[in-house]
Amino acid sequence: MVVAIGGAEWLRGGGAAPSWAYVTTIGAVVLTAGAVFWRSRRRVEWGLVAAALLMALVLMRTVRGAATLSCCWASAREDRLTRASLQLSRELGAAVSDARELAQRAADAAPLPRDEAFDRLEWAVSRGTPGVERGVALVAADGTPVAWAGRHRTLPAPDTAELKADISPFYVTLEARRQTAAGAVAVATVLLDAGPAVPDGDGAVARRFARAYGVDLKFYAPRTAPHDHDVFDFCPRGCDTGDTLFSVKPLPPVQAEALAALTRQGERWVAVGLIALLLFLLMTAPAGPWRWAALATAALTLARFPLAPALMESGPSPPTLAQPLLGFVSESAVALGVVSAALLVAAAALWRRGLPRRFFTLWPAGFLLLAAPYLVRYFGRGIRPPVSGVSIPLWLSWEVALSAVAMALVMLAAALVRGSEEPRRIPWTLPAACAWAILAALAGLWLWQPYNAWPEWYTFLWLPALAGAIVPARRRATLFAVATVAGTAAALVTWGASIEGRLSLAAHDVAGLGAAEDTAVARALDSLGTVTDTVRPPQTAGALYALWRSSSLATEGFPAVLALWSPDGQLETELRLAALDLPDPLLSVLARRPGAPSVPRVEELARIPGVHEVLVAPLLSGEWITIGVGPRTLLVESDRVTRFLRGEGGVAAPYTLTISAPSLTSSATERFTWTRDAWSVRGERRFDFADGVRHVHARVGLGGPGGLLVRGCLAVLVDLAFLVALMAAGGLFGPRRPREGPSALTRLRESYRLRLAAVLVAFFVAPVLAFGIWSFADLTQSAAFAGDLLITQTLRDATHSAEQVPFDRPTAAAAIHDLGTRLDAGLWAYRGGALV
Repeated sequence: MVVAIGGAEWLRGGGAAPSWAYVTTIGAVVLTAGAVFWRSRRRVEWGLVAAALLMALVLMRTVRGAATLSCCWASAREDRLTRASLQLSRELGAAVSDARELAQRAADAAPLPRDEAFDRLEWAVSRGTPGVERGVALVAADGTPVAWAGRHRTLPAPDTAELKADISPFYVTLEARRQTAAGAVAVATVLLDAGPAVPDGDGAVARRFARAYGVDLKFYAPRTAPHDHDVFDFCPRGCDTGDTLFSVKPLPPVQAEALAALTRQGERWVAVGLIALLLFLLMTAPAGPWRWAALATAALTLARFPLAPALMESGPSPPTLAQPLLGFVSESAVALGVVSAALLVAAAALWRRGLPRRFFTLWPAGFLLLAAPYLVRYFGRGIRPPVSGVSIPLWLSWEVALSAVAMALVMLAAALVRGSEEPRRIPWTLPAACAWAILAALAGLWLWQPYNAWPEWYTFLWLPALAGAIVPARRRATLFAVATVAGTAAALVTWGASIEGRLSLAAHDVAGLGAAEDTAVARALDSLGTVTDTVRPPQTAGALYALWRSSSLATEGFPAVLALWSPDGQLETELRLAALDLPDPLLSVLARRPGAPSVPRVEELARIPGVHEVLVAPLLSGEWITIGVGPRTLLVESDRVTRFLRGEGGVAAPYTLTISAPSLTSSATERFTWTRDAWSVRGERRFDFADGVRHVHARVGLGGPGGLLVRGCLAVLVDLAFLVALMAAGGLFGPRRPREGPSALTRLRESYRLRLAAVLVAFFVAPVLAFGIWSFADLTQSAAFAGDLLITQTLRDATHSAEQVPFDRPTAAAAIHDLGTRLDAGLWAYRGGALV
């Protein structure tokens, strides 16, 4: 127990816990190992010792490594560089071998029919170094692609080089080519590096190298690398022949980053050891008080330390369910669910024991029933949906946590009134309680209102269902009744709390309209303006995006418009990441304003729907960069390119905002009011903007009754499975009863009901599931085919309209943008494989 608590405290402090945490942990490990060795040599107890030793070794290694990095960073940095340099040549050589072998296999597949060529290329891509991103394509002599497989970050350009490296601001790719007898070319591509702006570049060789050796790689084109002894020129046949493919420079992290990486690695292994330790602790603890103490230790440890961020390498995120009532227990849905699950196991063991029914047990049971709906509603009000939307796993985490609270209280009340003997008949109150709970939940869908949610008397409407669920009955019937009543209540409270959280997000969004952003935005733009003097002037949209990604504003999700202007005010390159109210003529005036100082400056503009900050930064070449940043609101829609680059998922937005045209007769209002309209909630407010009063309309969907009913049924099934599993675990904490009759496995094998269920599943359920899976796959293929048809039709329409685009004039980019706006698509024009 001391080992578990010490490891959890060390992890909760992010590797910076006080020294007593790991000192006591290591001491407890030694005592535990000695005690187990002296008293017993069972395998399960040796597993406990192994888990404790794992935690101790990880703690000692992490503490020792942190001390080394703190006192001797120069020598540690040099050792890391030396070790990485010795492995660098081998890693790059393996990438060259993968590219050449893949190109050769693709060339061998050229004579095959096209369908077989696709299959052969898919097989060829699966070979090679595991985890490295590869792609291959067969290109005919006229440049037409014949077959392809894998992933292609860039289009293969016409070339005759057998081996070539393509370096861009975002990607570094290695291309190998093979000629075929028919004149076609097989082009194999291996991703060497992906820039920080690329969200899905974990398959790059450089990122795998950084994870393995803690050193990043910086690639340079031949003869462009700085003169440094750390720069490595990669030449497949030897650099004396002059065929340098590229130069690469290892970049070790700074001291703070190295310490953070070491701590994250230690957290991950300690989390694994902590889970194993707690599992073996429950298995080895003797029945009785020691096992109960082990259960309490496991629950409090898992509640105090968040395991998910350490195991999934995801940084700490703000809690989406938190209330201050129980301290760290109610700080998150996971902590609340874990502690409630432990309480539910205790209630299950108490229910199995069968306490005699006395008058002094009825009063606590009544108090628990009365407190259950209030506690569930209280914890439900702590739900805070994220702005990015609510996914199904997140919603289920809320629902399971709240249902665990309700089921624990109800099962504890049922254990207090059960009696010493289990009834053989099912009383009528159990089905009546289930029906009453379902009707109360359905009524709650219609009674909910934006303000105060449900009326005060509605809470007492659940008391008959709760009281009916704890009436003494057979175990299976009790489990079903408790899961139904608690699950429907938790599902309803989760639905209402998530709606209230979405209303709060929408109200906060609307409250910030028309006002100026925080001064931190201007400071971030100022710091970004100073960077433009030290980097190479961006000449493409990709270079502009790479510059924008280096700012903290990009990480925080601010909408932006990036543009590069010539000395005379002509637009050269533009990248609109959002639909901001910053037209090109306005930005052009800011870039060439007469008398403006030739230093980076930030302009503040009153636009729609709020104040916009624009950075105007001059370059040494005489050109200008403008970066316009708008307010973070759903009224500003992200561009398709932005959604693609960020890799945003398909989670629906928590609310929608629309804004009307300006009106000169209306007046602004100060209050934002919500009104329920059938199965949606509408919010209204009028703002006084520069061009007049505009009406802002917010809408939050409640979902239809049919969909909510299906979701509630699924939630009840999940709660029932959760309750059955915890009730089975509760049997480990109760008194052992002598086995009577055949074992459970024998009873299952000889059960007529089980055989009948297996036959029904084989002849009815399995075919229905197979048909459903086939229908889903067919629907997916139909959707992909419909998407291909839409793309083909869009390109066909764009081809006819693009004949009038003046590609030889500077206005070509604006014409392509307008054409894409009319066709509701993002269009790019290429000539000879190059973006023009």
